Amino acid sequence: MWPGESDRPLRPGGWPPLAVLVVNWNGRHVLGDCLDSLLESRYSPLHVLVVDNASSDGSAAWVRATYPAVEVLEAPVNLRWAGGNNLGLRRLRAAGHEDAHVLLLNNDTIVPEGSLQRLVQALVEEPRAWAATPRICYADDPARIWYDGGLVGRRSGWVRHAGIRRLAGRRPVTPRFVDYGTGCALLLTPRALRQVGEFDEGFHFYGEDTDYSLRLRAAGGLILHVPRALVLHKVSSALGGGSPRKAYLKSRSHVRLLRRHWPRRRLPGLLPCQIVYYAGLAAWHLWRGRAETARQALLGIIDELRGVPL
Repeated sequence: MWPGESDRPLRPGGWPPLAVLVVNWNGRHVLGDCLDSLLESRYSPLHVLVVDNASSDGSAAWVRATYPAVEVLEAPVNLRWAGGNNLGLRRLRAAGHEDAHVLLLNNDTIVPEGSLQRLVQALVEEPRAWAATPRICYADDPARIWYDGGLVGRRSGWVRHAGIRRLAGRRPVTPRFVDYGTGCALLLTPRALRQVGEFDEGFHFYGEDTDYSLRLRAAGGLILHVPRALVLHKVSSALGGGSPRKAYLKSRSHVRLLRRHWPRRRLPGLLPCQIVYYAGLAAWHLWRGRAETARQALLGIIDELRGVPL
């Protein structure tokens, strides 16, 4: 389907317009690397929009002063990831960017030169795809993968990254369709934005991207993973990798995701898989000496099922 992809040169011009939407909350310490990489990407035409979620670290003023080419939109309160992206998408539409491809990008990422072009080119050349993702590696260990495609177990309910922590050099580089795209770096076509709409703000911190991907696929689109496009990710700069709060929010969002997308008839197979997964997760946190994280992971499930307000 992609003959000679490894040898094909990037097109010299005629790129479709691209808008990059970066949601930020107290991320001034990581924003510089992200914005530098975008502005040095040589992609044109490019519009970069930073939506600042009521940061207290002066991020918005700093970006305006340091990066005059970057548009800054300040939210009055912390709208979280989904709300911040929705606010940004509305702004892009109002500003006349409704025909642009939109890349949703974490503020703690770095985009190597050429990656934007490869990602857009692969998406443009595959009309069945409504979205695309790059290969994402750890910023502090670029040879090792964080995301190499998203997998969703339709029977088990397990959602995971393909290739996580594996060496990139040992993974295939041929583009392929995947189950979901991570919101860390998710390129959306104008068609996806028209057909699928906005993100569900009922997800407090996690699960929004998987929910959106499943809605996109239900609407008839596919998600293309492009390993030759690379993004580097400074993982868990917003919340610590083993933080109790992160475990709690992930559990709540996962239960919300399952209730929305898995029909009741699948419960007999789904329930045992989920029990095994969360028992293993709790045991792993306990083994690492994180008893509170294990407790919060289980509490998140209970609170979401009970409808406890966040």
